[in-house]
Amino acid sequence: MAPLFANIADVVSWMIVIPVLGFLAYRRYAQSDDRHDRLMLVIKWIVSVLLVGLILLINLWHTPIKALFILIPASILGVMWVPAMVSLLSGPMGGLFDGGSAEVDPTPFYSLAEGKRRQGHYREAIEEIEKQLEKFPNDPAGVLLRATVEAEDLHDLAAAKATVDQFLQQAELTPHSAAAALQALADWQLQFGPDPEAARASLQRIVQLFPGTQAAHAAEQRIARLEGTVATRDFRDHAKFELPPPQPSGTLRLPPSLDVPEPDPHLLAAEYVKQLELHTNDTGTREKLALLYADKFRRLDLAAAQLEQLISFPSETPKHVAQWLNLLATLQIRYGNDLTGAEKTVRRIIEKFPKTAMANVALARLASLQAELKSGDKPATKTLGTYEKDLGLKRSTV
Repeated sequence: MAPLFANIADVVSWMIVIPVLGFLAYRRYAQSDDRHDRLMLVIKWIVSVLLVGLILLINLWHTPIKALFILIPASILGVMWVPAMVSLLSGPMGGLFDGGSAEVDPTPFYSLAEGKRRQGHYREAIEEIEKQLEKFPNDPAGVLLRATVEAEDLHDLAAAKATVDQFLQQAELTPHSAAAALQALADWQLQFGPDPEAARASLQRIVQLFPGTQAAHAAEQRIARLEGTVATRDFRDHAKFELPPPQPSGTLRLPPSLDVPEPDPHLLAAEYVKQLELHTNDTGTREKLALLYADKFRRLDLAAAQLEQLISFPSETPKHVAQWLNLLATLQIRYGNDLTGAEKTVRRIIEKFPKTAMANVALARLASLQAELKSGDKPATKTLGTYEKDLGLKRSTV
């Protein structure tokens, strides 16, 4: 009875061992890309099958020294397969120290180009960039680096624009990479042109290529401020600082007043409305107009309408939307004495962005709104002027 159970155990063991060995053999074959290596593997498997068959045949002998005969083919099998098994078993543990055998995805290497650029060898830097772009065509970092060298170091704005234009012609273009290239091109056109119209056209291409995206929204914001940026730069370039004439010895002269007169809120409001007529998506100007309506004219309804337009912009980031909702709640407390309305506004942040840091901050603020209400002040009220058409808001008189 004992030999029967022994034979059954042997059969079960081989039924487990053979599939495992087959799986390992196939996995090793699939991992090899070399034809010679695969041929040697097949030969090793054939020899191994023959040796295992020989061991089974010797095991049937009825002789006390059959173990000595089994030792010879078993040793050959050990020499053939033990190194591979050790490598297989030690791989996961060794990977903790040497990173394992997994291949790392190749990436472009621009440090040589950066080094050439720091040394002032700009043409050689472009050659190094081209070598990487041959391996990784249209890599955004490489294209932008080449255009940067052309514009900032070689002062060849036409070449930089050509590089960006060629990059924009590729089929698979993400809004982020395209916008970064066009934003940089607009910077160079303003700095080295200077050509505000060309910069405006570059920014407008972002809006045309990716309408309704955050990249387009950011470009629209910059277009709205482009005239102010150019005016500031011109003033900086042409402004002169002159020292006052020396005073006679012994003369004491008091310095002029450092008080800057406060701008007329009516003129400011008219200026903001005019700007928004030209650039509806100018969020910075719209926010200033909302604060002006609330602070100088005590028109919380108009201020809230401006902020609601900002909050409803589809391409705005959650961070900005939460900021404007918090600002609206602040105005409702400070100028409307409306605790209930402020609470509803803060809860909108929690509803719009649940389980976020912004929602956690909003929850904390709900507990402090009562204290904000008690500490509010009530400045004087001014009257609105005729500019209160406010881009679609209903006209009203104060």
